[in-house]
Amino acid sequence: MKSPIRWAGSKRLAVPRLRQFWGKGYHRYVEPFAGSASLFFDICPGAAILGDLNLELVTAFRAIRRDVDLVLQCLRRLPVGEANYYKIRSIDPHILPDAELAARFLYLNHFCFNGLYRTNLSGKFNVPYGPPKDGGRLNESSILAAAKMLRSAELLYADFGETLDRAQAGDFVFLDPPYAIDGRRVFREYLPGSFNSVDLTRLGGALEALDAKGAAFVITYADSAEARKLFAPWKRSRLWVRRNIAGFAADRRSYYELLATNITI
Repeated sequence: MKSPIRWAGSKRLAVPRLRQFWGKGYHRYVEPFAGSASLFFDICPGAAILGDLNLELVTAFRAIRRDVDLVLQCLRRLPVGEANYYKIRSIDPHILPDAELAARFLYLNHFCFNGLYRTNLSGKFNVPYGPPKDGGRLNESSILAAAKMLRSAELLYADFGETLDRAQAGDFVFLDPPYAIDGRRVFREYLPGSFNSVDLTRLGGALEALDAKGAAFVITYADSAEARKLFAPWKRSRLWVRRNIAGFAADRRSYYELLATNITI
């Protein structure tokens, strides 16, 4: 099945390649940078840990898992249209009950520009209106299916290191971290200060720890000098990806990322 949310930078188009690394012999699926969790929803593991530092995302997933019917009731009450989008965007999510927060999150994700999640320095969601071409409501059946899937997952609002500390021998870990950005803000940035070069160094140590404890991992990252150094101990290949941040199809970019793993296929 597909994830119920859009997510800029997700590996949705790369899932056919990534699922080849998964096998029934693994005890559990672990993903510390969950985002839309496209691979999780595709392979449907029996047990999982999904972690992310986006509190709205984690709260929404928890609310969908706990009472999807209530979330859908709240979602149906939200009016569509550009003016309504900005009114709903202006609501402080922290004052909302979890089901209403989840409905707002799903609504904004569906009608915002290219499924981008970006906040300003105050932590307020500030992505402009940009609905999908059909302009229609969300697919409720995909949200209902996601609720069933999420019952098999432990959902953590946590730094990636905390999530990876939970991984054990026999687990399968998929990592798709945001690109490390220091000292500047760009349109594709996920959350202010969410991932930087210090975190990238920490990530290298985490991969070594996963391998030492007997957990399998697959990681993807921008093809760069720092990534090639980081991934030097592991099997490496290139992964074709497409970025959909650009507003016009002609300006969207296809290129390769690095993929590294300790798995032998």
